[in-house]
Amino acid sequence: MIGASHYRLGGDRLAAGAGRFVADVRVPGMLHAAVLRSRHAHARLVSVDAKRALELAGVRAVLTAADVPEGAVIPTRVGAPPGTERYLQPAIARNVVRYVGEPVALVVADDRYVAEDALGLIDVVYDPLPVCATAAEALAPGAPLLFPRTESNNVALITMRVGDVDAAIDAAAVVIRERFVYPRQTAAALETRGLVAVPPDPKGGELHLIGSTKCIHINRSILAPIFGIPLGALRLTEVDVGGGFGVRGELYPEDILVPLAAMKLGRPVRWIEDRRESLMATNHARQTEYQVEIGFDGDGRILGLRALILADIGAYVRTAALVPAEFGAALFPGPYRVPSYHCDLWSVVTNKTPAGTLRSPGRPECNFARERLMDLGAARLGLDPAEIRRRNLIPAGEMPYDSGTKSFGANTVYDSGDYPTLFDELLRRLNYERARAEQRERNARPGPRRGIGLSVYVEKTGLGPFETAHLEARPDGRFTVDTGASSMGPGLETVLAQILGETLGLAADRFEVRHADTSHVESGVGTYGSRGTVTAGNAAAMAAAKLIGEARSRAAASWGVPESEVSYASGALEAAGRRVTLGELAALRGLAVGASFNVPKITYAGCAVGVIADVDVETGTVHLDRIVIGADVGRAVNPALVESQLVGGVAFGIGNTLYEALEYDAGGQLLSGTLMDYALPYAADVPPVEDFYQEIRATTNPLGLRGLGECGNPGLGGAIANAVSDALRDEGVGITVLPLTPALVFDAIRSAARGPTP
Repeated sequence: MIGASHYRLGGDRLAAGAGRFVADVRVPGMLHAAVLRSRHAHARLVSVDAKRALELAGVRAVLTAADVPEGAVIPTRVGAPPGTERYLQPAIARNVVRYVGEPVALVVADDRYVAEDALGLIDVVYDPLPVCATAAEALAPGAPLLFPRTESNNVALITMRVGDVDAAIDAAAVVIRERFVYPRQTAAALETRGLVAVPPDPKGGELHLIGSTKCIHINRSILAPIFGIPLGALRLTEVDVGGGFGVRGELYPEDILVPLAAMKLGRPVRWIEDRRESLMATNHARQTEYQVEIGFDGDGRILGLRALILADIGAYVRTAALVPAEFGAALFPGPYRVPSYHCDLWSVVTNKTPAGTLRSPGRPECNFARERLMDLGAARLGLDPAEIRRRNLIPAGEMPYDSGTKSFGANTVYDSGDYPTLFDELLRRLNYERARAEQRERNARPGPRRGIGLSVYVEKTGLGPFETAHLEARPDGRFTVDTGASSMGPGLETVLAQILGETLGLAADRFEVRHADTSHVESGVGTYGSRGTVTAGNAAAMAAAKLIGEARSRAAASWGVPESEVSYASGALEAAGRRVTLGELAALRGLAVGASFNVPKITYAGCAVGVIADVDVETGTVHLDRIVIGADVGRAVNPALVESQLVGGVAFGIGNTLYEALEYDAGGQLLSGTLMDYALPYAADVPPVEDFYQEIRATTNPLGLRGLGECGNPGLGGAIANAVSDALRDEGVGITVLPLTPALVFDAIRSAARGPTP
């Protein structure tokens, strides 16, 4: 069962248009909410007058700061340095607004149209304040402090020290210094955020939030105290999710305001985010500057690496705002031996939408910088880009490998893997030598210039601390499966069913894996950090083993035989000529078990990608010709889903590399607030993609699994930038900034032709 390309369970329902998303939820008596958002990037909030809005027919309530508990603040859900609490976001603006899009009021009305009309009737008086629209402005001498009782707009300085970098750089034969800039981006998921809040019955009951996802048990533990209710009086239920990518399911102001409105009115309230709101209010991500220095010896081996990382985290520290850049800093050495590494990471608040996690947080940025450095080093040393990587990759014989870095207190230790073999397989599938020969032949003729780009990287997967699974046998011979992990599209239901089928010896389609619901499973962590298959999968296997043990115990007691004499196979137990099925045992008395898998260590996955691209020097247009990508999955539970995740990740990475950028002006106004301005890739922009996987069992979990959801995208920035730089090397172009829009590439060609500024 594990290793089979089983069809996607539940896929037929979604393909038939029978999915149930948040906007499909209908509850009797439901009202509709709309959010009034700040139009200023930084201003004192002098007054908010809702009198005219409340007089509009159909308006039921307007919530302002006066209606929201002062303790309604969005906390961090991971460990954060002391002092971080000074930069947290209130659920609704109090006294000061710090970014365009910050909630100022919530209107609840009979329908969405009335609610939107009422927003224009709320009178708000702002007193504009100086704006810090960039990290550089926020750190400049004399910059206004965005928060009271703080000494700096830098929330935290995080340092990493491995070896003696000064000595390493001094001893290097070649030293390269460069500055790399990764743009601000967001998920732009097909489905925007939304929530339906159903208040408890006046006679008693629970507050029910429908549409939560990602980490519903964590969010429940945060929300219940804010609402002043016991944990058991709050239920969160996930429905179908039209794309998560790290931004969906984090705790946002609306997750507090909408339930407060429902409780105040005693009626269900639904809020659905529109696309412009999504681009200005849903978590942003990525925007980071790497100022780096690397030293190589004469043979091309890395001696030392130094980095100053400036992360623009937006206006507040919201949930996991500090996670991406710290993950990136810890994984900047990547799959290579780096004996000396020195990093200073600054996380800087600015007057922009708060930042958070986005598919493979922190890794596209660090991979872009590091993999460009590898190509720059190869060029300076006269080496092929593949050869310089071969000389630096960590060999399998050195696993487990401690890179010397830490993130959130955990050492970065690669548990197992064979990066050189993975890279060699990439080159073989890319037909690297032939591709180089074709490149030389093509570039000898007039026309577009061809380039080849490589990227090797390591992904952090299977994050802890634990995950749960609950398995119940039913009299009809089927099984109900619940887990704390959320299902946001990658096929978690299918994977868990296959793992359970493997353990119980039954067909995968006999398992009904339900969406996460706090009423079905008491505790859980959620789905992020490529953890669902690793953590929930191992918990499911443990639950299946417990179910067999419980069934054997019952059968032995019923038949009066020692438990050791009861055998189990394919859903049935036998002993002394007697036989009973799990379904029959369940019919006599409920047969259900739960299990929790505690994560002992983070699991790491080696990944590699190669890109062949053509660049039109007359227009700056980049055409991707071919992509090959591979990853070590530990064990491929479902090869078809492996392919889907890798190819889908490539498409995501293409968008991040060639198109996507959230641009702001000097006043903190978002300039790319529609999909006309925030460009996304078309299907035609994705070239033929060949994927493959390596299976070296992880040593961190009993099933030997590695996560995969974030392996496909984070290497594309480095690989495509290397391909474009390779294509334009005769023009003297070296890419240091993304996205690679035609305008940026054309300007780089023109700037190189003009030569350095005197």
